[in-house]
Amino acid sequence: MIKRTRYVLLAGGLVAIAALVYFWAWPLYLFATSPTPEDRCPGHERFNPVVWQDSIQVYSELQPRGCMVDDLLARYKLVGMTRAEVVQLLGEPAPTPYFREFDLVYWLGPEHGWFSIDSEWLVMKLDGSGRILEANLVTD
Repeated sequence: MIKRTRYVLLAGGLVAIAALVYFWAWPLYLFATSPTPEDRCPGHERFNPVVWQDSIQVYSELQPRGCMVDDLLARYKLVGMTRAEVVQLLGEPAPTPYFREFDLVYWLGPEHGWFSIDSEWLVMKLDGSGRILEANLVTD
């Protein structure tokens, strides 16, 4: 009877270990091997005004603006451009209740990183003559 009890305890311990591995290690494995948010960007890192302005692609799973914004800022000096020049390049921004203190607000997509709770935005202020005074990347 004592040997049988030991086997039952041993089997119960193995079941507990298996449950621990399944409920603890398996999610960690899936998290570690899952694609990163930036995996959506290959092939979309270069700024393309046609894609930037395509409202279907902007709100698709790809969210290409977030991938292209670094190249946009590296290739174009937005500060000093007129509002008309920016709108010609990026399109008219969609109306949004966010960042009312800025004159042009473009949604880029979810913030980069593992825990994307917020969205990233490209925001710009105009000076009195209608030129871009500042352009910043912000999160909400």
